[in-house]
Amino acid sequence: MIAKKSKVSIIDVAQKAGVSPATVSRVLNKTARVSPELTKKVLSAVNELNYVPDPFAHGLKTKRTKSIGLIISDITNPFFPELARGVEDYVSSVGYSLILCNTDAKVENEKRYVELLLNKRIDGLMFTSLRVGEDVIKSLLSDGVPCVLVGRKPENIEGLIYVVTDNYKGGCIAGEYLFKLGHKRFVHVSGPLDNSAGRERLAGFIDALKKHKVKGKNIKVIEGDFTMEGGYRSAREILRLNPLPTAIFFANDAMAIGALQRFWEEKISIPDVFSIVGFDNIKVSSLVSPPLTTISQEIYKIGQLSARELIKIIEGEKGEPIVLEPKLIERRSCRCIK
Repeated sequence: MIAKKSKVSIIDVAQKAGVSPATVSRVLNKTARVSPELTKKVLSAVNELNYVPDPFAHGLKTKRTKSIGLIISDITNPFFPELARGVEDYVSSVGYSLILCNTDAKVENEKRYVELLLNKRIDGLMFTSLRVGEDVIKSLLSDGVPCVLVGRKPENIEGLIYVVTDNYKGGCIAGEYLFKLGHKRFVHVSGPLDNSAGRERLAGFIDALKKHKVKGKNIKVIEGDFTMEGGYRSAREILRLNPLPTAIFFANDAMAIGALQRFWEEKISIPDVFSIVGFDNIKVSSLVSPPLTTISQEIYKIGQLSARELIKIIEGEKGEPIVLEPKLIERRSCRCIK
């Protein structure tokens, strides 16, 4: 037997709870603060009357779909599943749903997904890169589409809210740590240098070493791509250097793990030959051999806060940029050579 659709309306709930229909709407849609006492009355009335809101009608009234899009560049990078989990846990807790799009770091894919999500009347967009182009983002913002940049700082886009770890400070921490261990020759395998996070980690690392009068000829930079495969390739370049470095800072853990694989194949002992520091503190970084010393950022929290700021904007509040503090996690991939 097919159940009949409930005839209970929001007005019935309001009368039962002794409040206005607007108050019921605020409680159910979490669009404004309502006192705990009134919230309790409304939810009690909803339960007693078995009131079920019509999400389709709600979407027509508010022109919202209660869904957001998250566009990421590489789902195989362990950073992104943890980030996406933080986003999804938050949005589902406030009655929204998440559409996840993986671009494989391709501009054409990112543009296609933006168009697809807009056609689905998405309420807001979250980006982990700006390959789609600053002009597209500026156009979205000018059209009133709520957007948040995750893990990156925008450089030429006024008004774009972002949530990020202090990447420059993280690079400084890595440089200071390796210098204090007594190292004199360094390599940094950077992220892509068209990426603000990659540039900021590089700048922090170099500035920390220059503060200690390390000569430029003793600091080599290899541009990487944030992938394990890229880290594996960079290890081959490092092994061709003469003289070899004693310390290597990778701009993320994925590249460091790829390099560890190559060094293992070459029977190079870590940290006896190279001291290695990564960045991110992805879960697997504690499980590799040796466990990876890394600059930690709160990946799950970045996802949650990014989702929170986006939904604030969607619901008419003002979002704010957030910068989180990095932290050194010491494991066994580094040694003191003093």
